Amino acid sequence: MPGISLIIPTYNRADFLRDTLQSVAEIICPQGVEWEVLVIDNNCTDDTPKVVAEAAKNFPCELRHIVEHQQGLCYGRNRGLREARFAHLAYLDDDIRVGNNWVKGYFEAVNEDGADAVAGPVFPMFSEQQPDYLVGRALQIISSGYSRKGSEKLVLPREFAHELAGCNFGVKKAAAESINGFDNSLDRVGNGLIAGGDFDFGKRLVAAGKRTVYHPDCSIQHFIIPEKLTKTYLRRRAYGLGATRRLMTQGLKKPSSFQRLKQLARIGRMGGGVVGLRLLGRKGDSFSREIDLLQSIGFLVTKPRETDPGDAE
Repeated sequence: MPGISLIIPTYNRADFLRDTLQSVAEIICPQGVEWEVLVIDNNCTDDTPKVVAEAAKNFPCELRHIVEHQQGLCYGRNRGLREARFAHLAYLDDDIRVGNNWVKGYFEAVNEDGADAVAGPVFPMFSEQQPDYLVGRALQIISSGYSRKGSEKLVLPREFAHELAGCNFGVKKAAAESINGFDNSLDRVGNGLIAGGDFDFGKRLVAAGKRTVYHPDCSIQHFIIPEKLTKTYLRRRAYGLGATRRLMTQGLKKPSSFQRLKQLARIGRMGGGVVGLRLLGRKGDSFSREIDLLQSIGFLVTKPRETDPGDAE
């Protein structure tokens, strides 16, 4: 009998987690499929244990509360990989609403299309009106727009097969173990903004010859909290994404002095564009350009790693 373990890493998000677990409890699990839910508590100091214990009283499957003391999102993901009892895994965030047919869609992709990993669309939910500067790149970096690939099932080509939204994807446990899980040096630690553990994981799946399938039924709604709509957060997020991209680039040669001057000149031109658009009164376009600028700066000033990724221990 097939089975799937739904893994939800969390850090001090008890109020969001309560609604997430209620949504997960409403999943319509196909007949003959066993399932469990693992909440990976990454040193929470709020009411997370109480929320999980309360939800477990009437949950439709086993709901387990597991504490991972090593701080970091990928440590939580890897703990879920080790603790999962079933051969299939789903990784979800603690601030989502999951589609009722998520598990059904996952097993369709596995059984009909030979999927090793399954990606689904992420739709943002906003609790308040979007600010007028949230356009272009500023909107893209918090809304997972890359995840929405249409209304039809699709075997993803290699150039897109690594695009696994960390808040919403499934994978065979054996496939995850074969690439040593997630790189613990990537993605969030506490309130930090280094990301990329999901895409790095996807890239290593692709390199190992694994198949990724997109299924529209594996959908979630992702709540965008108000603090993520502030310019301060978006600027930090953009810089963090640039730094992440640099950390994920292995084996790049150190740029020459001439190459660095070219990079600095490009950044200068981008900065000029930000100022020019602002003077023209195009505040949304100006801020979107600023987001691109900060990503470029984050990439330029961050040193690439010299070690190989993928150590799950």
